[in-house]
Amino acid sequence: MNTKELKVNYKKLLNKAAKANGRKETVSCLNRAAKIKSKLYSNTQVNCFRCNGAGFLRISLDETQTCLSCYGKGFLIKEIQQV
Repeated sequence: MNTKELKVNYKKLLNKAAKANGRKETVSCLNRAAKIKSKLYSNTQVNCFRCNGAGFLRISLDETQTCLSCYGKGFLIKEIQQV
């Protein structure tokens, strides 16, 4: 599936969870939506341009500092532009 289909399925599952009757049905919809969101998230992350995915910048041999571009995560979320 491409990202557009994943987004559509994610929105459908959230709407279905909002209209669900019981707790089990709601939880199952939300769990499936969480799996789709993780797929979307993993497709849209790129390595940080400043720290190259390390999450920190080396200042000297004994000292490191958290990269403020990615806030120590090592990756950035690229925005998927809609055409």
